[in-house]
Amino acid sequence: MRSLLNVFSILLLLNLPPQTARAESGTMASLSDPVTGAPGMTYFDLARRFVPDLQPDGMAWTGHTLDEAYAQDWELETDWPDGIGMDGVETVAFERDGKQRLAVLFGLAPATDTAETPTILAVYALEDTPRLIDAIDVGLDRDNGFAEPAIQTLSDGAVLIATESSHWNSSQSYRITNLVLAEADKLTTVDEVLTLSERFCGLNRTQTPATAVEPGTDGKRAAIHVSVRVTEEKVDEACDEPLPVPAPERLVSVTYRWNDQTGTYMPDSQALEALAKENEERF
Repeated sequence: MRSLLNVFSILLLLNLPPQTARAESGTMASLSDPVTGAPGMTYFDLARRFVPDLQPDGMAWTGHTLDEAYAQDWELETDWPDGIGMDGVETVAFERDGKQRLAVLFGLAPATDTAETPTILAVYALEDTPRLIDAIDVGLDRDNGFAEPAIQTLSDGAVLIATESSHWNSSQSYRITNLVLAEADKLTTVDEVLTLSERFCGLNRTQTPATAVEPGTDGKRAAIHVSVRVTEEKVDEACDEPLPVPAPERLVSVTYRWNDQTGTYMPDSQALEALAKENEERF
């Protein structure tokens, strides 16, 4: 579940102002493990809500059917003849209005090779029995996991949940940071931020995304600030072509502010969209 980009990362950490109520990263758990804060329940019990015929299969778990209602919501097939594989979950615990909540990522690994791995982000209220609040598909690439920080408090009980989807090849690392607004009874996507890091002969180019919450004024919901630091670093090595000259470092940033009329977060510019188009031209 943990994104390969975090393991083979060539990205640098962007320094941000201190924030409150940040859950830095997720925790891995087996489906057989007890649910945090809910004795007597395992993650296998939670997973079967989405894959009713899920069963142990050696060191993993396999099913062939998605719950029909959820499959329709996520625009996924109900029947998976080749199987759906699970080998664990990633979790983050947090508080909302003084009550315990749990975010869980369920990776639905298809038996056949695909460009994307459906990954369900489910948020639970930890009561006597975990109560499912909402669940959405955040699997935008092959490897999916929580970003860091995974949880940031906004205001009026809402939180920002950040996940990331990625893959890499011999010279390029692709990452999509998915920003999800978690409210009292639903999850909605704020935006998806595409970044691309790559290696040329004689040059490393990196794009480092980061999010921060800016406290709101006059009782308004907090704003979400997203920055991408773009850097180029010269690498001394023998190349067939002349060594490229690194471009100056630049910072691409957008602030999302809450719009009461639309009930959504709106960006103050299209800078991240322009960066995504720039990246797509280099795929």
